This record gives sequence, structure tokens and C-alpha cells, in this order.
Amino acid sequence: MSNQNEFYLQDSRNYVGNDVLWWAKDGAGYTTDLRNAHIYTKDQAVSKHRERESDIPWPKYYIDNKTRPAVDMQVIRIDDALLGTGIVLIKTKPERIKKQSYRCNKCGIFMSEKQYFVDICHNCGFVDNH
Repeated sequence: MSNQNEFYLQDSRNYVGNDVLWWAKDGAGYTTDLRNAHIYTKDQAVSKHRERESDIPWPKYYIDNKTRPAVDMQVIRIDDALLGTGIVLIKTKPERIKKQSYRCNKCGIFMSEKQYFVDICHNCGFVDNH
């Protein structure tokens, strides 16, 4: 059976994405990684909460049953990971979106979409019934 006297302490003022911020070991800042979170006794956690109400005590057994594996995109680099593997990634080129262009059917001048559909060329005065 798990120890009912072990608690994590959440700093409820902020989140990282959807992840909870926990007090890190020995009060060394905050962490989203429970492996680096400080484990408090019930009395310690309650005392911290009384000092600052945004520090929320959570039973360790409860939180440990709610964890899931995740990878923080800030700590991975594909170039480093593939170094020495011989794998070369295909570089995809962004698809170029072709913008529709409009020309007068008489003089050939480029027109804005708005001008084109008004049916009057401001260069030659041609009225198109397209």
C-alpha cells in the first residue's frame, strides 16, 4: 500500500501547456517532471499551503496514478537523435499557393479581383460580360 503521508506541492499560479507545475526537489524551482518533484510529508505540505495558498498539496498516490509518458518538444532535437544512424530526412517544400490573377480581356492589363468582377477596365474602359 502506498504511503498516505507523501504529497507533491503544486504551484497553481501557472501551467506549462496542459502540465502541472510542481515544486522541484529541495525547493529548486518548479518542474513538470514528477521524477524531479519534491515529496513532502502531509504536515510539510499543509504548512507550505498555509504560507501561500496557491501552493496546493496533492497526495502522491493520487497523482502517481494520473501520470502518463510524454516528451517535451523543448528537449529533443532530430538532428542530434539521428546523428550516426545514416537516416536522412526528406525535406518537404512548402506548397506554393498560386494566387489567381485577373487580366482585362481587351488590353491585357492586370486588374484586382474587385476591378475584374466590376466588369470595367480602368485602363481602357472595356466592359466584359464574363
